[in-house]
Amino acid sequence: IPEYYYYFVFLGHFKPVRVTLTASKGDEVKLIMDVVKTQRRDITWKFNGQYIFILILYDLAGCMSKDHVFLDMIKVDESHTGIYSVGYVGDSALYSAWIRLIVRGCPKNKWGSDCDKDCPECLNGGVCHDKDGDCVCPPGFMGMRCETACREGMFGRNCQESCKSENGCQGLSFCLTDPYGCSCASGWHGDRCRKPCLEGMYGADCLLSCNCKNKGKCNRFSGCQCPTGWRGQYCEKSDRAPEILDMASNLEGNLNSSHRITCSATGHPLPSHMSIELRKLESTVLKASHTTMDSKKSTAHFEIPRLSAEHNGLWECRVSTNGGQDAFKFTLTVKEPPYPSTAPKLLSRSSKQLVVKPVDTYKGDGPIISTKLLYKSHTHIIFFLVYGSDQITLPNLKPSTKYQVRVQLARPGDGGEGPLGPENIILLLNKCIILLLNKCKHMHSQGEETILQFNSGTLTLTRRPKPSSEPLTYPILEWEDIKFEDVIGEGNFGQVIKAMVKKDGIKMSAAIKMLKEFSSENDHRDFAGELEVLCKLGQHPNIINLIGACENRGYLYIAIEYAPYGNLLDFLRKSRVLETDPAFAKEHGTASTLTSQQLLQFAADVTTGMHYLSDKQFIHRDLAARNVLVGDNLVAKIADFGLSRGEEVYVKKTMGRLPVRWMAIESLNYSVYTTKSDVWSFGVLLWEIVSLGGTPYCGMTCAELYEKLPQGYRMEQPRNCDDEVYELMRQCWRDRPYERPPFSQISVQLNRMQEARKTYVNMALFENFTYAGIDATAEEA
Repeated sequence: IPEYYYYFVFLGHFKPVRVTLTASKGDEVKLIMDVVKTQRRDITWKFNGQYIFILILYDLAGCMSKDHVFLDMIKVDESHTGIYSVGYVGDSALYSAWIRLIVRGCPKNKWGSDCDKDCPECLNGGVCHDKDGDCVCPPGFMGMRCETACREGMFGRNCQESCKSENGCQGLSFCLTDPYGCSCASGWHGDRCRKPCLEGMYGADCLLSCNCKNKGKCNRFSGCQCPTGWRGQYCEKSDRAPEILDMASNLEGNLNSSHRITCSATGHPLPSHMSIELRKLESTVLKASHTTMDSKKSTAHFEIPRLSAEHNGLWECRVSTNGGQDAFKFTLTVKEPPYPSTAPKLLSRSSKQLVVKPVDTYKGDGPIISTKLLYKSHTHIIFFLVYGSDQITLPNLKPSTKYQVRVQLARPGDGGEGPLGPENIILLLNKCIILLLNKCKHMHSQGEETILQFNSGTLTLTRRPKPSSEPLTYPILEWEDIKFEDVIGEGNFGQVIKAMVKKDGIKMSAAIKMLKEFSSENDHRDFAGELEVLCKLGQHPNIINLIGACENRGYLYIAIEYAPYGNLLDFLRKSRVLETDPAFAKEHGTASTLTSQQLLQFAADVTTGMHYLSDKQFIHRDLAARNVLVGDNLVAKIADFGLSRGEEVYVKKTMGRLPVRWMAIESLNYSVYTTKSDVWSFGVLLWEIVSLGGTPYCGMTCAELYEKLPQGYRMEQPRNCDDEVYELMRQCWRDRPYERPPFSQISVQLNRMQEARKTYVNMALFENFTYAGIDATAEEA
């Protein structure tokens, strides 16, 4: 609510010391009125126009002094909010004086619907709002904590409004949103706001004492003005010039790759997020993407999304604080990833073998740290990958078959892999090898044919004609190193088998995923797409990580981490001891073998994994408890990336199997998927966790969901769920995607809940305890 101002004049026998007074629930309050004209008559106090107290002339000692009359109130609450007036008995209301009391709905320094959240420290007379926790700043101050003083005569949320009078804001009273009330502007006080603050006082109504230390000077508009070397509200904190720490003088990155630079600095005060910047001398200025701080230093992280030749040259990291400045110059060199100048050269041949020299010369920058040779027959969609340097032997080839051979080089650093080099097409005959083609060209496909290439460490997935298909490497597992055990999962189109695999000489348990024999082309595409996603995601503790893949007789097998406790949905349902073991439930007074902390940890693990996915710009599209696995030490890991996409926004154009009960409104209505639609799905997953595996919208059909969700219908709060957890679910289910919290914010909220050591999910048995329903017929559209 914007500020407004007015003039006021007192004509009565009394006048208030303050026009409004703000208190917190439970406070003791003293309402004070100045006596303007003393008369020998009884005095009355009124609340909202109704008599509440009469002071008899001969009994005023405890409620009146020579110059003041006052009313003491004990343990006030919101019902005491209103207008209080005082006057002589028999006088017209025109001769009375009024004061407005505002009582916050929470005790001092608390806010929220349950008053269980801590207020920020509101400085310079700011008041903590009891509903949203924001600081309501007095006229003349701004900032999250009212820490910034406006210039004299300025006010407003951003200090952009000004008092038009020659005397600034003198004579004006400002009324702000409750619970602040009304006051003079900063630097003024008195019944008409015309008196400047007395020496040593400042702020609205001149209620604040400067108490400046270390030779600071009191300014009645802004408080203490500190000399060089000191800072803080009272000039109590010493400054020290910032100093940049341990930065390399020469950096290099690869052309067209993203590049990260960090710059650390110390000092007092510690440099803030906006205090450190990168400058390319006389041109570019970069702001930090984020800044980490500890007790000794601040580290700013900068990102150049795509390096180009323009980024070559001299750069400077510059830090500026109240304590001074520091700068450090460094050179950034942009290197071009290497690529072969010519196609691989044939050295020798036989009916079933080729020996080639992969590289003769190359363009771009070295040193070369990796040489990959990719080859395949013209009848296959699979590229084989081998590493080498001087010469490479390709054994066990088929006679009378054309082979495509090409090379990819790499130099150190992220993005160091160069483009694929020119291609050789070689034909093997029974008795001789004929070199058919040796010229620079790139593979191309005709029409819209889907190409899935996987084996021996490479995978390429394309959906439309491309000038160049860049293979994606993956860890190779040999067929003989896989020992299958039991089937642990099965669906309409694939199955999962527990196996023991050997990788790099180490045996480990794994889950092997494979498609069934009669799977469709779309199933094969999604399956290969899952391998592609796993390769690109890399390793993370809260996703199911790729161990490797193997191709045998035309079938692809994907080996992933084995999760001994299965999927989270079944794990939650098995914990329902009130159903599975009633005797245990009654003996221990609990409805589940899982604690509130463990349930919150599952949710926190999932948000950590999803934050990682969103940072990698992946959309999961099927986030649900059934697609989260429980690993060792009960760590939750996100799985099933068959529907994941690497675009910022994905629009599904064909109908298929859809997880309707977990889908966001925009996905149901428009088939649009973003990270924010994953946030909606997480809200449903959080409901599944709290309900110990209940079916979302149990008893409702998909048609009813399509109708009711856009009308504002949402699942009810589980009886065993704390308000704060349910509020987090509701935030995830907001209609507008941009209003839903990011996974980083959700992760912070869940971690804070865990640190609070409060029971957010009540598993203790209570009267008429019932589980959320499990609807075995819950369908997907």
